[in-house]
Amino acid sequence: MAQRVGRALQAIVAIVSAILSPLANADDRPQFALPLACEPQKTCFIQSYVDLDASSKARDYACGSVTYEGHSGVDFRVLSAHESASLPVLAAADGIVKGVRDGVADALDTTVKAPTVAGQECGNGVVLDHGDGWETQYCHLRNDSVVVRDGDRVTRGSKLGNVGTSGVTEYAHLYLSVRQSGQVIDPFLPDVPPGGCQRGAPGMGIAVRTLWLPSVAAAFPYRNGQIIGAGLVSAAPDHRQLERDHTRVEPAVVSSPAIVVYGRFINLLKGDRIRLVITGPFGALVETLTEPLDRDTARYTSFAGKKRKSSMWPPGRYEGRVELLRDGAVVATTVVAEDLRQ
Repeated sequence: MAQRVGRALQAIVAIVSAILSPLANADDRPQFALPLACEPQKTCFIQSYVDLDASSKARDYACGSVTYEGHSGVDFRVLSAHESASLPVLAAADGIVKGVRDGVADALDTTVKAPTVAGQECGNGVVLDHGDGWETQYCHLRNDSVVVRDGDRVTRGSKLGNVGTSGVTEYAHLYLSVRQSGQVIDPFLPDVPPGGCQRGAPGMGIAVRTLWLPSVAAAFPYRNGQIIGAGLVSAAPDHRQLERDHTRVEPAVVSSPAIVVYGRFINLLKGDRIRLVITGPFGALVETLTEPLDRDTARYTSFAGKKRKSSMWPPGRYEGRVELLRDGAVVATTVVAEDLRQ
């Protein structure tokens, strides 16, 4: 009798151990800090996730479209190349430098430079070995900014270099790839089976085990479409110029030839609409609602304004409102204001 009970207990222990073993192994995996010295949702945003679809289509970890075919990392974009010049790239976890490249020029015109960076699409970068087959790769660092060398030991938060636009880029960003024994792992959904995804997202009642520290996971809830910048200016902004230097815009003043409100967006969906409103001291000046987008759009700038008809704009407070509408509902709003004085 005692022997049978003992064998039964052993069997139960074996079953429980088998169930808990993967979880224990999962807990031994590295946890990653934010690889940029930036303010989430203010100075840095996620432009693209890992593509988890095994076919020619693309699908992110939340079964959405914030990715593209074959994308094997997470793109942390910043507001412009101007801002990236002094923005440090940080080691996401303790590790040993396994590879370094520097000396690739920064540029934003991918169509012109693509032939010149063949084999160096990552641009300037660093690879870190975290042990047990885990690696992180950091791409598109600023030329001549890499401060580590092969064999260096780094700790979480150590500076590796600065964000740049080296390699194949159309906007300033850091590409971070996570690998385990050579296999790409999505840090937002590391336990997903091949070709799978998790419909829904953290912050929406869906519990997802990630490789991020809790503070990072909380700072970057899944978003498929958002406003990353807006302003009240004196002339229509140029999208490419904003990617180069978002600070080079002329704010509206009483003598401005026009008052223009603009919004910058990422990861818009087909059918999305944008509402742009300007109000002044005496009420509404502009209110427009764009036609629905005819296709998904990764990066977009929209603007509307009014030309000055008198010698100057009436002094006072002017406010611009930018809204992103999806299926008739407002899903994101940004308000900007300027006090125009004589």
